[in-house]
Amino acid sequence: MPANGGSGSNLDLLKGLRELYEVTGGGSSKVTVAVIDGPVDFTHEVFVGADLRTALGANSMSAEAGNSMAEHGTHVASILFGQPGTEVEGICPGVRGIIIPVYDAKTGSAPQLEVARAIELAIEEGADIINFSGGQYSDTGLADQWLSDAVARCAEAGVLLIAAAGNDGCECLHVPAAAASALAVGAIDSAGEPMDFSNWGHGYACNGITAPGADILGAVPGGGVSRLSGTSFATPMVVGVAALLLSKGRESVSGVAPSALMIREIMLRGSAPCGSNDTNICQRLLSG
Repeated sequence: MPANGGSGSNLDLLKGLRELYEVTGGGSSKVTVAVIDGPVDFTHEVFVGADLRTALGANSMSAEAGNSMAEHGTHVASILFGQPGTEVEGICPGVRGIIIPVYDAKTGSAPQLEVARAIELAIEEGADIINFSGGQYSDTGLADQWLSDAVARCAEAGVLLIAAAGNDGCECLHVPAAAASALAVGAIDSAGEPMDFSNWGHGYACNGITAPGADILGAVPGGGVSRLSGTSFATPMVVGVAALLLSKGRESVSGVAPSALMIREIMLRGSAPCGSNDTNICQRLLSG
């Protein structure tokens, strides 16, 4: 996706994003986005007025300051749902948000089984799009059976799973991002160049796109904001755009509204082609 440069609002990091935001009014309440991540500090001022809650039956985890997974989850959620006029302008503040905490505060990780259960819960909660800013390294790009089945059910239910490509800085894959039906997200800088830590690989060549992932503004548990870098934070940039596109379709009074999976195809086909003669750079930009 074409970067816009700059370091202000996240809405100004992608070309055309602010215009899309204004056309859609920041997203429709007819669209639901689930975030599978760490716990979120709902008391932060950026979330005041947001239609945001923890999924029924989800793990109960503390979102207190100092919990690194709460910092991760709160940052990701604010990129999406931060309300207008606050320190963090979310990309799709008008959509419904469902938070499903999975990350263990001590290890900073989640077994594939827990991620699979979270995906199933997101489907049950009526999610149209799932943001998973995480993953697990895989030599083959294949997930365990539990996770593979959950990802397959996503596609069957018409739910779009968008997941981080990973921050190993190598030609290597993470699951579930490498699943053929998922949309993988790599990170680029303000100049549109792939970031050194952003993964690439054959599995991402057809199902992956890149988005700004450098110094992304987000909320901090307990108050305040920070800027973080990673494919984790490029992922909600893409999720936000997908949610706005889906919102535009669902609020249209003419024609048939596109499904979330149709939005995936639109985004893949509309990604900017690599303009470099360097094959390595083009590989690291995934499909665009």
